[in-house]
Amino acid sequence: MILILIFCSRRTSWSTRNERESSDIKDLISHGYDLINLLNSKNGFDVIQKSIKDCKKKTEEAYSDESTGDDDIERLQKELDEDMELESKINDALR
Repeated sequence: MILILIFCSRRTSWSTRNERESSDIKDLISHGYDLINLLNSKNGFDVIQKSIKDCKKKTEEAYSDESTGDDDIERLQKELDEDMELESKINDALR
């Protein structure tokens, strides 16, 4: 009984491995076809270059938005510190 379970377990792992390899090969073939289509296209590289430029632009915008967010965080932190200081003074006065 145990031998059957071990054999079935190994067979499952082998089939899983073969399925992964088959999937990897299918992905590789798909990428190959995409590359062939790109090379056959007259403006394929122009499309790719435009896509890269758009991506760089979005990345730069994200970084600039991030710095704006940092300014907001600093402002809010300053307001919080001021409010906490005021609360501390009020608590001291109430004692």
